[in-house]
Amino acid sequence: MQEKLNVPNHQKLKAIYLVIVLHTMQIGVGIAGYPRIVFIEVGRDSWIAILIAAATLHIAIACSVYVLNSFQSEDLHGILTQTFGKWFGKLFTLLFIAYIWLMFLSIMLNYVEFVQVFVFPDMTSWFIAACLLVLVLYAVQGGVRVAVGASVVFFFGAIWMLIILIQPIGMIQFDNYFPVFESSPQELLQGALKTSYSLIGFELIWVLYPFIRGRQHVHRYSQWAMAFTILMMMFITMISIGFYSSEQLKGKIWPLLSMIKVVSYPMFERFDIVTVALWMVIVLPNLILLAWMSSFSLKRIFGGQNKYYLYLICLIAFICQFHFDNRYYVNFFTDCVGKAGLFFGFVFPILMVPFAMYHRRKGAKQHAK
Repeated sequence: MQEKLNVPNHQKLKAIYLVIVLHTMQIGVGIAGYPRIVFIEVGRDSWIAILIAAATLHIAIACSVYVLNSFQSEDLHGILTQTFGKWFGKLFTLLFIAYIWLMFLSIMLNYVEFVQVFVFPDMTSWFIAACLLVLVLYAVQGGVRVAVGASVVFFFGAIWMLIILIQPIGMIQFDNYFPVFESSPQELLQGALKTSYSLIGFELIWVLYPFIRGRQHVHRYSQWAMAFTILMMMFITMISIGFYSSEQLKGKIWPLLSMIKVVSYPMFERFDIVTVALWMVIVLPNLILLAWMSSFSLKRIFGGQNKYYLYLICLIAFICQFHFDNRYYVNFFTDCVGKAGLFFGFVFPILMVPFAMYHRRKGAKQHAK
């Protein structure tokens, strides 16, 4: 089977789309509960933990782009195959696919729980999951351009929801922000580590890179996407800290969604219900792109048609959701995915840098001959 990936020009995308696509992959279900998670670790110094996580994130994306540029037009599978050989390359790619699929499942499970808690408590989880998976199947079969296009459209369909936070901002108690600098370096590091689940998703670049036109701009636009994500996380976290008391924030599983409960308009008495329904616009692009990544990477390894792998991963996800029937299991599973994200998202790119440097040096010597 041919390992080299050649993408036709008509399937390629402009590099500027990375700003929206990578940001969309990071802002999903994780941000709804993130303020509580980081506040439990470092309290009012949460902003410092976010800045530490931001520095690590920018380094990770810089390493990822450096590796991808070193191997030119290859995706993750092509890079791993060239670096570790055919069989080990396939094995490592399968591990990456398993991680991507677990992320897919965790997002689906969390959104199903959102709907059941805030909107339809008596609705069965399998029905909600089935509705999501049908939409994912429909979108992914259109190919990468449809998957990316859906992310762009849904981004502009969801970004306006930040306006909803105007009312909670008006209720902020500024005394809640003080005192600061009370956390130890170890606590700040732990708070930054807890950020992992809310930041993962930028691994999409490992698979999407060969489909990008104008790759000299990939690094710049990728860094812009990371900065946008960090700014939004900082914004929502600081609002949550100012809006809730310390004990209230620690007790809210999803502070962002709970905060929206205070929002009301003449037409909508319970705007949080509308928000959870509209949150699907945020979650769907995540599911679509992760499903595309998984199915496309499986096709790269085993050949065949992309749609059959897509059916398989959606079917397995649908079956697995029957085994997550309470909050404890979903939360434990989400934590595990976040810990896996620490390696695949942050450690893996750094580990690949020496191999990329060797590949560049080897290519320079061959070119000199």
